[in-house]
Amino acid sequence: MTIKNKMLVYNAVLAAVYVALTVINPIGTMAIQLRVSEMLAVIPFFNRQFIPGMILGLAIANFFSPLGLIDVATGVGIAAIAYTISYFIRNVWINAIQYSVLCGIFVGLMLLMVLGVPFWFSFVTITISTLIMTLLGTFLFSKIGGRVLPGLK
Repeated sequence: MTIKNKMLVYNAVLAAVYVALTVINPIGTMAIQLRVSEMLAVIPFFNRQFIPGMILGLAIANFFSPLGLIDVATGVGIAAIAYTISYFIRNVWINAIQYSVLCGIFVGLMLLMVLGVPFWFSFVTITISTLIMTLLGTFLFSKIGGRVLPGLK
């Protein structure tokens, strides 16, 4: 199997695991959420080759949320912005924080515009829950990442 095919398979598996962890989670969407799958969102901060799998998984998982396509567009937009910023900031810990803050801002704005949920409530709850998961993911992948996926330090 060539390296290109292996990365395609790894990205597909990453997307599938993200979707599964999000969809089976009863509190994975809306203003108060705790997405265990967000631990995986930090993987592209370690190796940019996993960006396609992460974005695909996020798009598919968000399609199953009560807000459907609006949630897909918001989630993919957040990921695209965060992974672009990570090109300039190489510190995985700072990237986990910036990703979490972006989630709080954009999901908070989306919930305000679509459902009328107060922005600051959504911002705080989503930022904190995402921050917990991304920092946990950053810690785990910095320790055992190379054993789970190739190219993770």
